[in-house]
Parts: sequence; structure tokens; C-alpha cells
Amino acid sequence: MAPHVFRMRVKEDQTERYREEHAHVWPEVRAACTAAGMRNYSIFMAGCDLIAYFEADDPAETLSRLSRDPAMHAWWAYMEPVMDEAPAGSDAYTEVFHLD
Repeated sequence: MAPHVFRMRVKEDQTERYREEHAHVWPEVRAACTAAGMRNYSIFMAGCDLIAYFEADDPAETLSRLSRDPAMHAWWAYMEPVMDEAPAGSDAYTEVFHLD
């Protein structure tokens, strides 16, 4: 199992909506994430900045599967007005330390 971490950003005036929507993520989106191989998926928020973490056997394949899922496309379109442009360096982070 490999970890995968990436950054996103919410528009300044949309942080409350982001929190509200993620308190009730659509069941189809949850199912798509699970079917794609995501486990232990979390999103952390500080102001407008988001850090997302998940584990998968093959994170690149998991993201590829999600990119082809109609439920994910619907969710991304629904959330698009809330999201800011991806921050610089938002690509996957490289793990440099781990403690079990």
C-alpha cells in the first residue's frame, strides 16, 4: 500500500460551502473512490488550503480510474465553483519521513 498526498485550494468566500458539501459527499462519489482502490482518504483544511491523503496499492492507477468515473466528473463539476486554481506545487508530495 502506498500513500499519496496532494494540495488543493478553496476560493476564499467558499470555505463554509466546501465544509458543508464534504459533510455530505454523495454516495456515488464514495463508492467511486472505494472502487478505484482508495483507502484511508482524508482531506485536511487550513483556511483555504487543503491537503488530501489517501492510500492505494497503485495511486497512479487509482487516480486514472477516478478520472474515468462519471460520478467523479459530476462531483468535480458540482464543486468547480468552490475551488480555486490549483496552487503551485500541488502535485503529489514525496514522502521523506514515516513513523509507524
